[in-house]
Amino acid sequence: MNAVSDRGVELTDGRVIEAATLVWTAGTSPHPLLGSLPVQKQGNRIVVDEYLEVPGWPGVWALGDCAVIPDSRTGKPYPPTAQHAVREGRIAAQNVIATLTGGRKARFAFSTLGQLAAIGKRTGVARILGVQFSGFVAWWLWRTIYLAKLPSLRKKLRVAIDWTFDLVFSRDLVQFQTQREAATSIRPGKAGYDQFGAPLSSDGGAVPPPPSDRNTKADRRPFQMI
Repeated sequence: MNAVSDRGVELTDGRVIEAATLVWTAGTSPHPLLGSLPVQKQGNRIVVDEYLEVPGWPGVWALGDCAVIPDSRTGKPYPPTAQHAVREGRIAAQNVIATLTGGRKARFAFSTLGQLAAIGKRTGVARILGVQFSGFVAWWLWRTIYLAKLPSLRKKLRVAIDWTFDLVFSRDLVQFQTQREAATSIRPGKAGYDQFGAPLSSDGGAVPPPPSDRNTKADRRPFQMI
């Protein structure tokens, strides 16, 4: 896939698949810089051992989205999620210290606690410890965990207040619209008009405006400000 537009999906060979709805399930990809590194890779990710160390490169570690970390219990790599990356960082830090001080390195082992996702309109999907559920409860749980992981108390309070008002009040929709009346331009010196564009009589004088009845309905319309 090369690009996505309002017409659909454009492929790398130039073909366009017309679509009005797009569901993205391709996941993420590591940084292109990893492709130039002379290390063992799998799916453009760096292969590491259970200590998060790159085989054949002592003192080099990799973790997170750019690393393929084996799970000894399933035989498959760990998923590149935030809950794994946070714990991988701790193990990598411990192993760096252990390498520098001659200590014992720790293996990375972790079981996924669950997965949460918000899908819009105060609805979410969740899988916690093998139990799947969806709806408002899953959405509320996703927001609660997200709020708990914010870095500071001030940030947590600001976000919590904003989310609370969002539950009670509808969103403010603001539209700024600029309108401009069409202008008619008349070149000075045109036959039948003076330099200001006003019509002239046959003798060259200005034509007086026609009499108007101020009691007519047309003249009693309200004043309009633009």
